[in-house]
Amino acid sequence: MDRKRVLQVNIDNNGGNGAYALVRYLYSFLKEEYVFDYFTMGNFIDDLEYENIITEGGKCYSSNLRKNKLIGHIKLPFVFYKFLKQNSYEIVHIHSEVAYKHFLYAIAAKKAHVKKIIIHSHSSNIDGNNKKIKYVFHKFFKSLVNKMGTDFLACSYSAAKWMFSPKVLNDKKFHILHNGINPLKYKFSDEIRNKIRDEYGLNNYTIIGHVGALKKVKNQERLLSIINDIDKGQYKLILIGDGDDKEKLEQQVSNMGISDNVLFLGNRTNVNELLQAIDVFVFPSYFEGIPMALIEAQTVGIPIIASDKINNHIKINSNVWFCSLDDDNKKWISLIEECKKHHIKSEGFKNVCLSDFNIEKSAKVLEAVYKND
Repeated sequence: MDRKRVLQVNIDNNGGNGAYALVRYLYSFLKEEYVFDYFTMGNFIDDLEYENIITEGGKCYSSNLRKNKLIGHIKLPFVFYKFLKQNSYEIVHIHSEVAYKHFLYAIAAKKAHVKKIIIHSHSSNIDGNNKKIKYVFHKFFKSLVNKMGTDFLACSYSAAKWMFSPKVLNDKKFHILHNGINPLKYKFSDEIRNKIRDEYGLNNYTIIGHVGALKKVKNQERLLSIINDIDKGQYKLILIGDGDDKEKLEQQVSNMGISDNVLFLGNRTNVNELLQAIDVFVFPSYFEGIPMALIEAQTVGIPIIASDKINNHIKINSNVWFCSLDDDNKKWISLIEECKKHHIKSEGFKNVCLSDFNIEKSAKVLEAVYKND
């Protein structure tokens, strides 16, 4: 049986993209019937993930329109329309956190007579620079996007309300598609934990960990501030991910004189193994949708301290605490010192398997959306 091609839009493997990670997880359960192709404003990195997509029969299309974002966004619907006329797709699945990006892709898909246009909301706020301008554009295009999709998905109800009208939320074409993972991949292992800690020389330290794109919304600056105030003879921080703020954060580490206590590991394909080495996972984001990293960390059983800006629906395990960004570093450090005693190991795996964040459940929801007319 020929597999149907689905075009995944506005995601790539270039820098800590949670939506991209979700789609790759979903594909592992849908690959018998579907092939996923990818279209991005940016570009793909030629790494193991890219090679896997090609080996699976997928295609990656880079429009390289991010170099000048203003001109790039103006050109985008015309470039995407031309692409769709040259490449026939029945299903176009658009991922974004803001309505104006959904609109630019969706209007091209509609003009190209794509049968199924899926609008997928991944967040409940705006990150990056020029927030006020972005918010104005988001509010303006929101009503238009609600008329252009054939199907509507969101990672949470807060992300749904951010993107969709009450009419859409009450429509049978709207679904919550939880950000899920494959729990087996993240099951706690003493053997892997010891291997990673030996490899990176971490055995004599309590390891604070963080996974995510290095950008303002993730608030890694606060993490570095905490490390600067903590007992440096006892703690180290590992940052897994890459992004626009990398050089600035590296400079901050240098200025603080904490280079021996901070490891920048970049984008990695073995995050599941690296998580095993972590004693406390700290996540001080300004806002999130449903962060994949927190689901992964909970599967390993790691105690977590997250900012109170994050939807508490993400809490699966008992060893997850929320702390206000208004609290000083002493409060965060006190929580770190207390919660490091509460690693629950294999219990985390069991909890996630039974939760809404098991990717097998999410894959069934998406399969039904793809199949329904």
